[in-house]
Amino acid sequence: MPMLLVDAVHVIETVGGVLMWMSAIAFILLGVFVEIRRKSRHGLPSARRPKLDLVAKAEKKPVSKAPASKVA
Repeated sequence: MPMLLVDAVHVIETVGGVLMWMSAIAFILLGVFVEIRRKSRHGLPSARRPKLDLVAKAEKKPVSKAPASKVA
């Protein structure tokens, strides 16, 4: 019985180690892909880049070109 328990612990350690290495490799690959995507989007023209300043643009009020005497 004790030998079976020792073998089970070794299997659990091995599986845990393999899963830990797989997650580390996946995390590194994710970082590489994100960096590649960020660099490829950096070269896009400004019309195709995502607009991050939408709130500031929405809060701007249109300026009237009429003289002040006609507005009042």
